[in-house]
Amino acid sequence: MAVGSRSTMLTALDAECFHAFAFRWNVPMVSARVGAALAFAASLAFGQEPDPVVRAAAPEPVDAPSDDFIAAIYDAAERGGRLYDAGQYAEAVPYLTVAAERGLKVPQASLGDILLNGRGGVPRDTEAGIGWLGVAAEPETLSRIETYFDRAMAQLPPDYRPTASRIVDGYAALYSNHRHRVACRLYGDVVEDLRCLFIDDQGDATGAGDIEEMVVTAPVITVPGPEFGQMPSGQFISQVYNAYSQGADLYKDKRYKEALPYLLAAAKRGFKWAQASAADIYLHGRGGVPVDLEAGIGWLGVAAEPRTAYSIVEFYEESRALLPTRYTPEAVEEIVATYRAEYANAQHRVACRSDAFDPSSSIRIKSVRCHFIDMVTQCRYVELTPSRVTWEWECPPLRGARSIVHTHQ
Repeated sequence: MAVGSRSTMLTALDAECFHAFAFRWNVPMVSARVGAALAFAASLAFGQEPDPVVRAAAPEPVDAPSDDFIAAIYDAAERGGRLYDAGQYAEAVPYLTVAAERGLKVPQASLGDILLNGRGGVPRDTEAGIGWLGVAAEPETLSRIETYFDRAMAQLPPDYRPTASRIVDGYAALYSNHRHRVACRLYGDVVEDLRCLFIDDQGDATGAGDIEEMVVTAPVITVPGPEFGQMPSGQFISQVYNAYSQGADLYKDKRYKEALPYLLAAAKRGFKWAQASAADIYLHGRGGVPVDLEAGIGWLGVAAEPRTAYSIVEFYEESRALLPTRYTPEAVEEIVATYRAEYANAQHRVACRSDAFDPSSSIRIKSVRCHFIDMVTQCRYVELTPSRVTWEWECPPLRGARSIVHTHQ
């Protein structure tokens, strides 16, 4: 989509600091003082594209948006982000703009970067760039956005910085996430990331750290777990197997949000398919679960340890290659090492083995089987009588899918 332009005449001081404006609708050239430039920036309203990015009806800022509108904004943010990462800046602008106008901070920062630097042939617009970066840098936000904004402000002439600050205030008045019913939350212990979601999006309203409470209100595992390295009870083994089985069945039925709490209960005890399935849900945001790249690559990394299915290893390598550049090899290794230290199967007295590869079938359905090494001793109830020995199996067999099918959108 072509990006139109509009320009304004500034005072001599302003003209030294700001370049021509680049917006998507035309406005006559006017003379203005600094205060008029601020008022003008604070009243920006982008015109519609010939083929609108968002077709759903837009709400007033204080009103709850419809589900269709929320989905369209998320889609615009995702598409704009992909185009930006691919260096297709002009094509990214319409998508980033509609998401930025609704308070999503990463699209705001990306749009500000494009306009500030005139990337991809987009006309440079320092005022709009500073405005978008400034509102993106409001708390709660990424430290790298704050740093970028601070550096951009530092490059302005000292006499103009108060004016630039007022321009940022104008953008914040219109495009702050709080004004548009959007909540932003930082996450990630190794690589800092940011998630901004509409508070009216009930499917995504819960943060990644609270994912186990999204569907299941009662605990998945009700009996006490063993101390690290200690032998689990038969009841505990039974409940972990049951959690894995329920999670696998729900995952197979594509009920991802319902599956995740059960899969995590088994994943935390070293079961590799549960770990890989949870990773798939987190990496792709399946079923309305918020994307969490750190959790996704962490779970996938521990699942890809030795004695696993080749398909899991392949999935891990593919996923690493697709991570954003901020997930450096060193950062990924640190994330995975943390997960392996806590959730490796050997740490929980769980043994895993991969089945022999069948060349007639896809490597993506090769199996890996895991079980508690104490299963035989802990899951059999033995009764001794003078005449015979009888026993009863108390733990349910491990049911459910043994494979994971993954695709990259």
